[in-house]
Amino acid sequence: MLNKIQYMKKIIISLFAAVMCGLGAYAQHFQLPSTTKAPGEIRVLCIGNSFTYVHDADVMLKQIADSQGVDIQIGKFLAGGYTFGRHLKNVDSRKAVEFGGYDIAFLQDQSSNPARYARDKDSQVYEDFKALTENVKTYSPDCRVFLERTWGYGGSENAQGFGTCENLDKYLKKGTRKMARKDHTKVSPIGAAFVKAKAERPDIMLLGPDDHHQSLEGAYLKACVNYLEITRKPFSGEVECCGVASETADFLRKISERTVLGK
Repeated sequence: MLNKIQYMKKIIISLFAAVMCGLGAYAQHFQLPSTTKAPGEIRVLCIGNSFTYVHDADVMLKQIADSQGVDIQIGKFLAGGYTFGRHLKNVDSRKAVEFGGYDIAFLQDQSSNPARYARDKDSQVYEDFKALTENVKTYSPDCRVFLERTWGYGGSENAQGFGTCENLDKYLKKGTRKMARKDHTKVSPIGAAFVKAKAERPDIMLLGPDDHHQSLEGAYLKACVNYLEITRKPFSGEVECCGVASETADFLRKISERTVLGK
């Protein structure tokens, strides 16, 4: 029989997971950049869901950039559980894309869609991605578009039917690579950074108690990877840690540099 402490811990984790599911189902985050673009400013579009807005990975991205003297302004639409197909139909998501003038776009699909595209040959996943990138390019012709490779996870749904975190990650890697290559876009290798970090420092929890969404540290690692994809330059000087312990943040930055820049 579980003792009282173990029982309470189980209850807390279950409640947390329920709250996260609620966030995934209902939360929406919409923002447009200012109408006037400053000299040297980099405009970034973020389209995604809770795998971006939990712990505000997009906000971390700007904070990290600010600490490096890089002026990033973000336009975004993030909605819990959204696929690219749902984004294509949402008025605010279209507004964020149609604002235009973006230099970089990070597109993040529903957490297992690219894996289903790889394993199940789900053509709709790619068609929605293609339509979304075409919309981005229509309003931002010079934009560099990145499809985010997210991370494998366990959670309460048998890793979305892929059995294990590792198996899901394998198909996510394959699916994002195939989709991006077919659409002549790029991959932001966030999932690859997660794999490296977990292998070297399993004591750092990159996922939250639901074993699904990113922890604070996981969000920071994602932000670091995306920052490096924007600048293609290593970090220098004082770098914003965004609430992550400084030693941990330093390790995660090094992982992201090795993943993106090969350093």
